[in-house]
Amino acid sequence: MISKVNPLQGTDSAHDFSTGNTLPIVARPWGMHHWSLQSGRTPWVFNCRHKRLQGIRLTHQPSPWMQDYACMTILPFSGRAYDSAERQASSYRLKDAVIQPNYLEATLLRYGVRFKMSPTERGAIFIFEFSGDDAPKVGFYFDGTHDLQAVGDFGVSGYSGYSKEPVPEGYGLSFIGEFSEKPVRVVRCGWGGYAEFAAGTRRVELRFSGSFIDTDQARLAMDRELGGRSFEDIEATGAAIWNELLGRIEIEDESERQERIFYSCLYRCLLFPRFLDELDASGETYHRSPYDGKVRSGSLCADSGFWDVYRTLYPLLVLVYPEVLRRMLDGWLSACRESGWAPKWPSPGPRLCMIGTHFDVFVADVVAKGITDWDVEAAFEYLWKNASRESDDPHFGREGLKDFSDLGYVAADRHDHAAACTLDYAYNDFCVAQVARFLGKTEEADMLLRRARNYRNVFDPAVGFMRGRNADGTWLEPFREFEWGGAFIEGSTWQHTLNVPHDPEGLAELLGGPEALCQKLDTMLSIEPRFEAGSYDFEIHEASEMAAADFGQYAHSNQPVHGFLFLYALMGQPEKTVEWVHRVCKELYSPDKFPGDEDNGEMSAWYIWACLGLFPQCPGKAEYVCFEPLLKKLKIHLPDGPPLLLGRVHHSDTLRISHDELLQRSVVGSGV
Repeated sequence: MISKVNPLQGTDSAHDFSTGNTLPIVARPWGMHHWSLQSGRTPWVFNCRHKRLQGIRLTHQPSPWMQDYACMTILPFSGRAYDSAERQASSYRLKDAVIQPNYLEATLLRYGVRFKMSPTERGAIFIFEFSGDDAPKVGFYFDGTHDLQAVGDFGVSGYSGYSKEPVPEGYGLSFIGEFSEKPVRVVRCGWGGYAEFAAGTRRVELRFSGSFIDTDQARLAMDRELGGRSFEDIEATGAAIWNELLGRIEIEDESERQERIFYSCLYRCLLFPRFLDELDASGETYHRSPYDGKVRSGSLCADSGFWDVYRTLYPLLVLVYPEVLRRMLDGWLSACRESGWAPKWPSPGPRLCMIGTHFDVFVADVVAKGITDWDVEAAFEYLWKNASRESDDPHFGREGLKDFSDLGYVAADRHDHAAACTLDYAYNDFCVAQVARFLGKTEEADMLLRRARNYRNVFDPAVGFMRGRNADGTWLEPFREFEWGGAFIEGSTWQHTLNVPHDPEGLAELLGGPEALCQKLDTMLSIEPRFEAGSYDFEIHEASEMAAADFGQYAHSNQPVHGFLFLYALMGQPEKTVEWVHRVCKELYSPDKFPGDEDNGEMSAWYIWACLGLFPQCPGKAEYVCFEPLLKKLKIHLPDGPPLLLGRVHHSDTLRISHDELLQRSVVGSGV
């Protein structure tokens, strides 16, 4: 399966226009460390159009919009050592490189160096093949706080600890590297340093391991993951792991192009969140907390923006990879306990980004779909905190919660993105209510379900849209349907009005009934893609991508609209769901490009659901919208139970199917 993956998909991106904003990541699935070719400065580390390489980057960056941390760049070279990776960079030919999820190979033409590498969970193995008579070198370049020193005759060790957001003092990556050849010297510089080898050395192997705990733990990881193993063995093990996980979904009778898109998207679904936990000498799991700096027992997850991924990625993991999902539950509970709040955008600790508390959705979906053999009660403590207490720290909780509770909406003259927040908080409350009901907390559930109807309070029937509303009850003036920002986020009212996943029937009622809702969608998809910069004061890249796509006001380049097309099916017009979903897949996705920011697997997971002919339109409800799938035949190899068959040959007129019913059938469709 890995031969069908294109890690370069989405890498032809820039600050003002995204075709994915991805890196060509080489890693183990959900691994602690990611590796990528580096061709540019952070935060846009790589673009497939660039002709020079600055090295192989150890990265923990989940998105160019989030700062990288605990990172470094490794570059083999010869001759003079310059003071930056940019000056040391070398031309290369991308067409001659090999980039697979488990393997990376390229030639640096400036130096005549061929390198290859293969990752493990917490380390990697490199082989550098040099030519020429100069003394070969292996450089280590850092972005921020760092250290590099010689250890013994054949090794180096050091530290990388750079982050823009608050993390405990001293939090960072301790690493060790062992060379197959003895360096003549190890030089320390302000930018990092390098190991130099005897002139005429033709081959150097580097074994590398990094730990967020200390160098002793890095040594344990190296011995466990790399010790006594050949490059070929490590590469083959990685290939087997990727092939098993990618092979969980088997597609048949499709073109090579279609296979490339499908498995490239599925690969993206298996990268985030990352596990930041490690194994001690006895094999017990522990980690260093990016919240309090302490070494604690248990698993830990990071690098996942819940606003982005709750709609599609986590529901896909629940269905296809439930055993990994269970480990993630422990990892996210650690984040809750150590920060005191549910995570919103942890990378590795709290980052200030986006609205809502969509960890609520994640937990509700897991519980609704029957994964309850974990400490749900402990998780509910943090969900209830989201719903009942406004945080003094903007990294956590819901800004404007008091307004939402007292007024029935977030006031637009007091808070940014107020109408969008109202919609999100209403859905968040619905999800917290589902968990409360599961735990027998009837009073809390009833209160939350009443508040889940608050979305109605920002609908203005006079204009037929959701709208910002002031604390005194008046509407935010003037009403401008194409204005981005303000009472909304990364869009206008067009991209948010239909965002009521928990109550599509109630939404239809506001708009005048199912037919009226479908007409609203018709208009959305057919009118011109105009927009105003609004409170952003410039054209943000999501707006540019919407305009280029030519799908009217349907901005598939961003998450808020990702459930909208399935409303057609729920409102009795399933043929339009099929038409538009298939058009999005065929016109906006390719083996090389995404329609916008890929965002930690979310954009990819949407495509996978379209291929399956299922969509989790309301995570937190144990059901899927059914429609004619994009692909002819698919088979999901579930970890427990018989394979699940899907595809056009099994499609019927069923519009909804429960999660349990789906798992109990070998074929999807009514009358089967």
